Amino acid sequence: MNRYPFTSSCRYAMLIAILIALSTVGRSFATETEEPYYTDQDCIACHQTGSEDSGLHISVDEYELSVHAQEISCQDCHNGVIDDDHQDVEGSGAVDCGDCHEQENLHGMDGLEEMRPQCHDCHTAHKMRPKTDPASPVHPDNLPVTCAECHPAATGNIDLFSWFPSFQIASHAKGDFAQAYENDNCIGCHQAAAVHGGTERIDDQNCDKCHMSPDQPGAMWGYAHPKADADEQPSVFAAASIYAVFIVLGLIMFLRTFLDFVFNRVPGRSKR
Repeated sequence: MNRYPFTSSCRYAMLIAILIALSTVGRSFATETEEPYYTDQDCIACHQTGSEDSGLHISVDEYELSVHAQEISCQDCHNGVIDDDHQDVEGSGAVDCGDCHEQENLHGMDGLEEMRPQCHDCHTAHKMRPKTDPASPVHPDNLPVTCAECHPAATGNIDLFSWFPSFQIASHAKGDFAQAYENDNCIGCHQAAAVHGGTERIDDQNCDKCHMSPDQPGAMWGYAHPKADADEQPSVFAAASIYAVFIVLGLIMFLRTFLDFVFNRVPGRSKR
């Protein structure tokens, strides 16, 4: 009995079919893994500072120091830029940080969608540094400046004399004498709720334990972000007004004392 019921012609036909299938898979795999349309050098040639080929520029020196420059290519982020037509397609260079980062941006969820900050508003677009880097915009020392872009009244750019009536104690160690509390560390109070909108703590500061907890009514004496506003914070407005009067009187007394000193030292003029 013939153990191989297929004729030679059938075997050859099957072999050819297998080879064609493997060839098709090979071409498909090659297509998926082929080099991107642009290299990073191509992108930089058009978009580096001073280039006349594009109106969108980045600082190459700053980008090369970023964490992204060491790990990914331009098209890993700008994956909508696939050919020369991107110059005519609005939004083709848009970036979705969620493609790589699991952390969802929930910052400003209570506000209007078009007004909500994007990742690059805080982290920058091409100068991405680790948060432990002093040059990072989200380094604790730089948070007052970064947060002030959207929250000027809460980060030092406050009304005239408003800071006088603020009764907060800088670097106090209430409850934990090993902890140094910084009143300019925005995240120290607001933590992740005001960063990415999550619940996980960002650092070890626990200002919110006393100052923002619903279980501690009245724990905050005075205002963390004082404003001399008669409607919103009348006590601050009253205190600021009193301080302003005293400051003006002090300046008048100083000026008078200074003028008396000058004129009494003029030769030939008798002292009163």
